[in-house]
Amino acid sequence: MLRYIFKESLQKRLVLGFLAATCITGIVATFVGIKIISRNTMDEAQRRVRQDINTARLIYEYNMERLAFQVRSIALRSHLDGATSSGDTLALEDLKRLIRAGAEGKDGQVPGGMWLDMLFLVDAEGTVLYRAFNPTVKGDNVLWDPVIRECLDKKTPLSSTELISSERIERENPLLSERLDVVIVETPRSMETGDKQLSEGMVLRAAYPVFDAQGDFRGALVGGVLLNGDYAIVDKIKETVYRDEKYKNLDMGFATIFQGGVRVSTNVMTKDSKRATGTTVSREVYEKVVEDGEDWTGRAFVVNDWYLSSYVPVYSIDNTIIGMLYVGILEAKYRDMKLLAMWIFLGITTLGMIVAFIISFWMGHTIIERMRILKQAAETIATGDLDYQLPRSKSSDFGVLDKAFNDMVRSLKDRDDRLKRTLQQLTQTERLISLGQIAAGVAHEMNNPLGGILLYSNLVLEELPEDSPAWENMNKIVYQTNRCKEIVQNLLDFARTPSGEMMPLDINDVLWTSLSLVKDQSMFHGIEIETSFTEGLPEVNGDRLRLEQVFLNLFINASDSMAEGGKLTVATKLISRFPSDAAESTEMEKICLLASPHTIKITISDTGRGIDKTYQAHIFEPFFTTKDPGQGTGLGLSIAYGIVRKHDGFVDVESEPGRGTTFSIFLPAKGFDNPERDESAEDIKVG
Repeated sequence: MLRYIFKESLQKRLVLGFLAATCITGIVATFVGIKIISRNTMDEAQRRVRQDINTARLIYEYNMERLAFQVRSIALRSHLDGATSSGDTLALEDLKRLIRAGAEGKDGQVPGGMWLDMLFLVDAEGTVLYRAFNPTVKGDNVLWDPVIRECLDKKTPLSSTELISSERIERENPLLSERLDVVIVETPRSMETGDKQLSEGMVLRAAYPVFDAQGDFRGALVGGVLLNGDYAIVDKIKETVYRDEKYKNLDMGFATIFQGGVRVSTNVMTKDSKRATGTTVSREVYEKVVEDGEDWTGRAFVVNDWYLSSYVPVYSIDNTIIGMLYVGILEAKYRDMKLLAMWIFLGITTLGMIVAFIISFWMGHTIIERMRILKQAAETIATGDLDYQLPRSKSSDFGVLDKAFNDMVRSLKDRDDRLKRTLQQLTQTERLISLGQIAAGVAHEMNNPLGGILLYSNLVLEELPEDSPAWENMNKIVYQTNRCKEIVQNLLDFARTPSGEMMPLDINDVLWTSLSLVKDQSMFHGIEIETSFTEGLPEVNGDRLRLEQVFLNLFINASDSMAEGGKLTVATKLISRFPSDAAESTEMEKICLLASPHTIKITISDTGRGIDKTYQAHIFEPFFTTKDPGQGTGLGLSIAYGIVRKHDGFVDVESEPGRGTTFSIFLPAKGFDNPERDESAEDIKVG
């Protein structure tokens, strides 16, 4: 076959060669492309689900912290020391009314706060003095509870997730019996289980020590939330992470709390639109997470469909694994995305091969004709006729093409063109060097006359009496000259190439510098600028020029939104995780404080036109902008968001159309320590 092919004409050989190369390239590209698309799609899905499980963990830990804070608040407000010392529980009757204030909301959550399922008071020996939800039952000892036992031993607040028997839970609150009545339903791929009904409940438990007026330890106040049948946490995770996103009328993601391997709190739905409480996890996941104590991320069958899932263990206070926390994304969306991308890629490759065959056939004929012309052209150019134009009617043999091409390469035209290009490059380089030298001397040349003006103006000002009519004018000249020098210096400092070096910074100083660059520009005419900087803030680690870029972008965006005038407010303050500082913290501030116990908050607010709610979720996406065409690229906020994230910070936005916009930037403080550290954060036992 090879001998037959080489006996064919050059045109046929070229066509066959192009066709073979195109087919081989198309097949290899298709195989590799499909592999890459499949891997990247699933990697992206798994990366997202790993991020989702981290967010779910933060929400779970936040609810445990909130429970501990609520028990602490009740203990401090209720004056429990008298009841623990005298045994008089009549004063505790208000405790039940205090905790049960408000109507019970859907799924066991009270609007505006966390619903407590259990609340009781114990003395220093662990004997129950009063149960808020079952006051007739008291006198029993509860030292079997490790949270209470350690709280009494260490006399310090503690919180954790624990397994408590059904009898003991019903003793705390008889109304919880219905939520404990869960029958285990095994799915075809679920783990095998012997018990068909749970004998224990999964409880968030918090204990706070009680001291009398003399500082003597008297007992502890204990609160708890039964996770079985309580969907507040899992629904909050779903709302925060997936925002009710749907795909083909199916929920995009779910969250679940497992007791052992059984779902006790979930928003996974069965085919009859009921929560899949009581269904079990697969044996593979159970062994990996509950038995081996490792995180598990992968593809899992959940009740009735395949999900890209992530499981992490939940620990009790004695470091025993008692359950799992789960999030999952519907695999169908990513599977359809992968198939669509594969079909598109395959179609493009096939179309490319067809087009390549047509082009190769045409090029085979064209190359032969061109080769005949090139031989005569090369001979003509080699004689020195640099203006020769290729004729269309010349012909020659293929065997002399190499010699003609080498003659053309060595011709004067080629050398002449190379010399011209080299000369142009040298000329352009010299011009760039000259421009660089001129730019380097701009600061010196401008500062010299400004310095002379400033010097002689000061000399004249010193000789003039203050009551002279010219004294005020001369003083204005000195002021404006100093202002010019400051503007030149600020522009030169800002024009320097960012070094990328992270160093301690005074965030107030960075904000002042950024404001000084724009406050006197025409775009800020008619805009009132108000600053409220907290003095004595700790330093932050950061790249000064990058942070100035973030603030300048937000200032300019604010001025654009206030074309008719308005007010720009810039403020800084320190927020802390510790109880003395964190009582009035917002939800976003509390989430930021989980990452850093001391955080500096920078607030930039305007009174402009605001941002529509439908756009707020997209403002940090590259190339997304609400400005008119030609007025913006949509990259400013995306770049600013990336810079803040590289500084281990967070960005939040609040806006209402017609009422302005507020951007909040949270940066971790450097080298700050508070002796009132809230040790309850260390007691969270989530794997």
